[in-house]
Amino acid sequence: MDRRLAAILAADVVGYSALAGANEEGTLRAVKGHFSALDPVIGLNGGRRFKTMGDGFLAEFPSVVDAVACAEAMQRQMAERNATRGDGPEVRFRMGVHVGDVVADAEDLLGDGVNIAARLEGIAEPGGIVVSGRVHEDVVGKLDLAFRDLGQQSLKNIDRPIRAFSVCIAAGTAPAPAPARPEKPSVAVLAFDNLSSDPEQDYFADGITEDIITGLSRVPWLFVIARNSSFSYKGLSVDIRRIGRELGVRYVLEGSVRKASQRLRVTGQLIDAETGGHIWANHYDGAIEDVFDLQDGITEAVVAAITPAIRQSEIGRAELKRPENLDSYDYFLRAQAAIYKFSFVLADHHLASALEAAPNYPMAKALRGWIRTLLWNPDTRPTSERFDFAIRMAREVLEAPDPDIEAQAYAGYILAFLSDDTEYGFALVDRAIEACPNCTSAWGSSCILRGLTGDAPTALAHSERALRLNPADPMGYRVHLGTSLAHIANQDWAALLETANRVRVFHNSVSIFRLNEIVAEMGLGNNERAQKLARLHMTREPDFTVSMFRDMRTRIRISKPGIYETYYKMLSAAGIPE
Repeated sequence: MDRRLAAILAADVVGYSALAGANEEGTLRAVKGHFSALDPVIGLNGGRRFKTMGDGFLAEFPSVVDAVACAEAMQRQMAERNATRGDGPEVRFRMGVHVGDVVADAEDLLGDGVNIAARLEGIAEPGGIVVSGRVHEDVVGKLDLAFRDLGQQSLKNIDRPIRAFSVCIAAGTAPAPAPARPEKPSVAVLAFDNLSSDPEQDYFADGITEDIITGLSRVPWLFVIARNSSFSYKGLSVDIRRIGRELGVRYVLEGSVRKASQRLRVTGQLIDAETGGHIWANHYDGAIEDVFDLQDGITEAVVAAITPAIRQSEIGRAELKRPENLDSYDYFLRAQAAIYKFSFVLADHHLASALEAAPNYPMAKALRGWIRTLLWNPDTRPTSERFDFAIRMAREVLEAPDPDIEAQAYAGYILAFLSDDTEYGFALVDRAIEACPNCTSAWGSSCILRGLTGDAPTALAHSERALRLNPADPMGYRVHLGTSLAHIANQDWAALLETANRVRVFHNSVSIFRLNEIVAEMGLGNNERAQKLARLHMTREPDFTVSMFRDMRTRIRISKPGIYETYYKMLSAAGIPE
């Protein structure tokens, strides 16, 4: 038997039976949407959801600290989602966390570690988290959280009392003001519903939606909201007019995908978010090999309905390069789904499979290279091998005949970030922005690159553009990273702290934002707070040193060392070992 020690997070919907009895379809839709929204938080904190039981789920984490941080982040996110749920049911979770021995049975886990976590979840308050005494002992002093001692608890089917603690969850942040609507026609594409009998086909419906978003983004006369912001409404019964106000768009496209055997039906309807009236609706049927034609048909119809003066030849379908091999496309969609769950090892595996089926698939190569530029935590610390592979992927993208504009943007970011071809890399990113003003990834890349070079005004301007295209993305870490780099260059410690606090709600496991918070507190004269945060950081990464961080920066070719001298000194002063 595969036996190991693991931290288990158990979550269950409060009063699910009553909710389903009152509104079965709405409750099922809401719970499915909430699970989809919480998956990225689990992945970002190093966990995996290994079992779903209708109204609940179990997740495994190698680190108990990350498990508790994840539970707190998810409860905060659920509070925000409930605040914007519209006419849908209010769904609240109870959560429990325990660390103990588990036995692997294929993808499932069994044992006391799982059973105790599930029983602790049962005694939590709605919207609350209860952890075992063993978890509390492991995490106290390592997370910036408070706990309330619940004493010894007799749990059902557990033969010994378990000491339990309740996690004190901080209040959520105030919602951001609604953005102003742009002057040109603007549209948001909501996540298409998966009407297939297999819920595992969600990745396919999401991929269809994302390709439609990408196709619309190629039209320079349109303003198109990015995927993560429009997908934040997944499972919520929110009035279209409200979505239009919150995202600052005039039009909303919604639809569904039904995949049965080798047949597809894709439906779409375009709604005026100002009046709530329907502008266009249609359905498209075809074989699975017709998937690209179905996507293009919807894209063309939406463009024609919004801006009828645009000629079909100007829609820009040619800029969206698809592989001829449909197996490769399926693997690519699976990789995209894994990336949005922050499961980068799995994403890389799917991308490798996509390239086995279609060796000259530029976008798959671009994402394989980009994954290796992520410098978040001990598992993804930079190595020469990772960087060399990223550069090789970027060069192969650019050697392909007429690669997709977004693939070129990713390749440009890699080259500017890591290679000697800095100017060429910048030019590729700039070209993508000019050719496709809706390319959020290019705006985010430019924001980071400009921040690293110390061009704070441009970095902040480009981060503002990226956030406008993606205003409701709780996982917009790249843009916030670029914003932070600009604040460091300006030595604007108050703004750096504000960004760190905003990001920490969802990115508690990402090293760079914890370090930014330490430096910001030192810069503001809050030395005791900075020293406390430094101690917390060192419990998470005991081998971390300022020299290690310096070395990481020198491996990023465009980084200007002088910008960070004050940063390094304040890390040392806060107690991070030199």
